[in-house]
Amino acid sequence: MHVVLSLMLGTGLLLTFLSLTARRPVAAVPAGEPERAGLPAGASASRGELATRVAAAALAAVAMQAFLGWPALSAGAGIVGALLPSWVRSQREARRREAVEDAVAEVVDGLRDASRVGVGIEDALRSIGRSGPLALRPALRALERDLRLMEFDAAIARARESVAHPAFDMLAVALVMSFRIGGRNLSGVLDGLGRSVRGTARARREVRAQQAEQVMSARVIAALPVLLIVVLRAVNPGYLDVFSTPTGQVVLAVCLVLPAIGYTAMRCTIALPGQQRVLR
Repeated sequence: MHVVLSLMLGTGLLLTFLSLTARRPVAAVPAGEPERAGLPAGASASRGELATRVAAAALAAVAMQAFLGWPALSAGAGIVGALLPSWVRSQREARRREAVEDAVAEVVDGLRDASRVGVGIEDALRSIGRSGPLALRPALRALERDLRLMEFDAAIARARESVAHPAFDMLAVALVMSFRIGGRNLSGVLDGLGRSVRGTARARREVRAQQAEQVMSARVIAALPVLLIVVLRAVNPGYLDVFSTPTGQVVLAVCLVLPAIGYTAMRCTIALPGQQRVLR
């Protein structure tokens, strides 16, 4: 009976949380158009993702209920389980964006060197698409195909939407402007763009490295009360019988919510501003 009640409570809290935090579609994706460069299509959470979150939440809630038998902790474990897939996806996306930023700097350097020796923009893009950085190679190969089928501006715009990164947006504008008015100053523009992209990436890495210690400390402080309760419950179950009552469960739930609020506020305070795309 306690398992059923804890699952019902956890499911209700999970559905409420998902309804409040579900992302709305950002851009429509044409039917039948494949995603290129392994990038997300900018749509809302798919059914598969929702099923994964629900399964992770149910598994965490059932495991916690079987181990401790407290609905409050089981509901908290269910919420953590539901958030885990999103956290993993956000970490993967952050690594991908960093790789794309580094790849854009490499592409800029390659185009700058090609411009200095008199190689045309389209020929340089084709060459980099075959041997360029892995993070952008699929998008550059798709750009090479598009250059044979459509105008230069349209092909660059399509690649820009595929990559969907502010650094690549700036590179796309530089290439389009150079193609329209001539490439006499292209090497100088690309040289400055490369320094800007590398400087931004270096600054972000330094800030994240300095924040890592504070983030880890906050995680330990937030998790320590829960770990202490779990250990005490496992070693001496009778010592915490006061929390087995309905009033005790309410108090325990409040004690779990307060560290979660503090941790969330800390992360929001130290979060770096996201790179916003100014070109659409």
